[in-house]
Amino acid sequence: MSNQTLLYWTILGLIFACVTLLSFGSATIVLRRGRLRQRFGAVGVGAAGTAPPPSSLGRTIQAKLEPSKIGVDVEEQRRLRIELIKAGYFSQDAVAIFTISRLLIVIAFPATLYLATFSTLSQWAPLEKFGVLAGAFVLAYYLPKAYIDRRQRILQERYRLTFPDFLDLLVVCVDAGLSLEAALERVTTELGSKQPELRANLALMAGETRAGRGTIEALHGFAGRLNLDEARSFVTLLQQSLELGTDISQALTTYSEEMRDKRMSRAEQKAYALPVKLVLPLGLFIFPVIMIIIMTPVIIRLLQVADKF
Repeated sequence: MSNQTLLYWTILGLIFACVTLLSFGSATIVLRRGRLRQRFGAVGVGAAGTAPPPSSLGRTIQAKLEPSKIGVDVEEQRRLRIELIKAGYFSQDAVAIFTISRLLIVIAFPATLYLATFSTLSQWAPLEKFGVLAGAFVLAYYLPKAYIDRRQRILQERYRLTFPDFLDLLVVCVDAGLSLEAALERVTTELGSKQPELRANLALMAGETRAGRGTIEALHGFAGRLNLDEARSFVTLLQQSLELGTDISQALTTYSEEMRDKRMSRAEQKAYALPVKLVLPLGLFIFPVIMIIIMTPVIIRLLQVADKF
C-alpha cells in the first residue's frame, strides 16, 4: 500500500468518525430539546393544553438511544448511571452517550493507530502486530473508565472543600426557623453557579423527596452520590437527631465546626508535605542549573590558564 493510499484511507476514516460524532451529538440535542418541550409545554401547546407528541424522527432517535438497544442490560445501566452521576454527568442520556462513545473509541483508536503506523507494522511479524492491536483495544476499552474515575476524584475533592460551606448555610437556615426539608431546598437555591455539581445533587435529592421518598433515604442517596465519608457521617448525624429528638441546629453547628477544623488540618498537611515534594524537581532541574552557572566561569578560567602553559 502506497503512502498516498494510506493517507486517503486515514482521511476517510477520520471524516467518517467526525460525521458519526456530529450526527450523534445533533440527535442528542434535538431529542433533549423535544423532551423539554414536552415537559414544560413551551412550544406547540394544542387546544387541549397538552404538548404535541414527538415526530417519527424523534421517536426513532429516542428508540435508538435506549441503552437496552445497544447491549446494556438493566443492572449495567443502573451501575453506569450511578457512576456517571458521581462523575458529574446528570443527563438522562448519559448512559447511552457513554456507551456509544466507548464503542466508537474502541473501534476508532486501534484503526487509527493501525493506519498511522501501517508502514512500520508491515515489517513486523504477525504476532507482534496482533500484540500491538490487542494492546490498543485494551487501552481504548479502559480509557473512558479511567476518565470517569479521574472525574470522580476531582469532584470528590471539590465536594470536600465546599461541604463545610454547605453545612454553614444549612445551619443558618435551620436557626432561622425553617424545617430540615425547607432548609435543604433553600440551600440549593443559595449555592449559585459556583458549585453546580453539588447544587445538582441537592436538586436531585429534592426531586426524590417530592416524589415521595423519605428524607433520610434521600439523604443517604445524596451521600452515596457525593461518595464522601463526611457526607455519610452528616446523614447519620441527622438520622440520629431525628430519631432521638435532639436539637438539629446544635448538632449541625458542632458538626460544621468539626468539618472546618478537618479542612484546615488537610490544608496544613499539604503545606507540610510541600518541602518533601520539592526535593525531586529541585534536584533534577534547579540544582544542576545552579552548578552550571557557578562552575562555568571557573572551568573557563582553568582552561585559559592551562593554555598558557
